[in-house]
Parts: sequence; structure tokens; C-alpha cells
Amino acid sequence: MPVVVLYPLANLARSAEDDDSGIRVHQLKSPYQAKETSLRVVVPEELKADRRCRVLFVLPVHEDGLFKHGDGLLELRKLNIHNEHQLICVAPAFSSKPWYADHDQNPDKQDESHLMKTVIPFLEKNYPVRTDQEGRLLIGFSKSGWGAMTLLLRHPEKFQKAVAWDPGVRVDVGPLREGFDREPRVRRDFGSDENFERFRLSALLKTRGNELGDEVRLFYFNRAGHDRALGGARIHQLMVEQGIPHRYVMESFRDHRWDSGWMPEALEFLVRD
Repeated sequence: MPVVVLYPLANLARSAEDDDSGIRVHQLKSPYQAKETSLRVVVPEELKADRRCRVLFVLPVHEDGLFKHGDGLLELRKLNIHNEHQLICVAPAFSSKPWYADHDQNPDKQDESHLMKTVIPFLEKNYPVRTDQEGRLLIGFSKSGWGAMTLLLRHPEKFQKAVAWDPGVRVDVGPLREGFDREPRVRRDFGSDENFERFRLSALLKTRGNELGDEVRLFYFNRAGHDRALGGARIHQLMVEQGIPHRYVMESFRDHRWDSGWMPEALEFLVRD
């Protein structure tokens, strides 16, 4: 079982060490990860004692402590989204590169279970967060964009909306140009081929997409000038064929980073009523 400690609301300021940017950092032990991982949290400055907040999960692209493409939680804090919309913003971490799946051969790489069975229960015990579907939002890009989309499709009763920017759809649709051979290697992060199919985006859209209902709950971007653009268009076409309400944008080229300017539009979709 995960190690958790209950912190009363009045003691939140002492519940974890604050880093240099004022982000609270917890250390979690989880049976679903190879080692202890961090959980970084940003809370509204005026957190009302009688109010439970929505949670925005800012899904990392890399393993714990690596910020090769910027820091999503720090970028979100700069935008002041937590104060403007009374959101508790959370960046879970993983002991290895996450694809947000449970590996079927490696018990120390159960990333979906870590989020669902360790991180979320910890938040619900230690922070004044909402526990209903409408209280949970997802945002990510690249691998974590894939994660945001698959988590919404696999758990539509647990999350309300997801945004994915420049998501890693090549792992689904296969090589988009001759000689491009990364997909088979990447797919090994899921374990067996059979297990990959359980988390495959196109398969989930066909089998679970109708569970999203009539509301637009999924928004994803692709950027021009990159192979992901064609893969993203294929996924968009599949959603059109399946009759899944969604928002899709093909935009101009941006750097593949959290801080390249795409987050404001993504966040507006998530936080609006």
C-alpha cells in the first residue's frame, strides 16, 4: 500500500518541502514504481477552508527530476491559472519514462496504477480536492499528451476533460516515412503487443469513445512541420468516423516544449464551464 500521511487543511503549509519556485514537493512510496517519486503541488494563494477545488493533472513527459522540455507545472504557475480558477495543480512523477500504461511484464512500471491508486488517493486524503469526475482535468504533450488522451478514454467516469498538444500518436499509427523505425522500440515500454493494444489510442477510440458522450471533452493540437502532424490528422479522422465530439487544431510550428506558447488556449478549454 502507498505510504500516506493525513495533513489537516490548516497544516498544508508544513505538509511538504517548498522548492525554490514555491511549489510543494511530496515524496511518495508506491508499490507501482521502482523507487520513491515526487509529487509536486500548486495550491491557490487564497485557499478557502470550506471549498473543495478541482484538480488539474499536469502530466510529465519525462521521468522524475528530468525537465528536458521545460516544466509544465512551473509554466502553469506563471500563468496564474491556479489563483484565477481556484485549481489545485498537480504534477505526478514516475521512476522511468512514462507512457501512462501498466506494463504487463514489469511490476515496477505500473504508471496508470500509480496515478489512479497512489497519487489520486493521496491527494484526496491530504488536500481539499473534489472527488467527482468534473473535479479532475488532464493536460499533457508528446508522451504525456498520449497519456492524457488514453486516461480520459480508459477512465471517462474519473476525468472530465483532457488536452493533448503534439501528442505521441506515431506509436499508434506506425512509421510515417520510409526508414523511420522508432515505433517498435517505443512500444516495448508497454510490454507485450497484447498489452499495447489495451492502451492503443485508436483502439480505445473505437471501443470506448462513445462513453465520452455528447460533450466535447477532448482537445488536441498538432503542429505543422513534423511527422506527428500526419498521425494526428489520422486520429482526428478516426474520431470523425466514430462520431466522437472533440476539438482538433493543426497549428503553425512551435518548439516541442511546455513553454512554447500553446498552454493558454489549452487551459481555457479545460477551465471554462
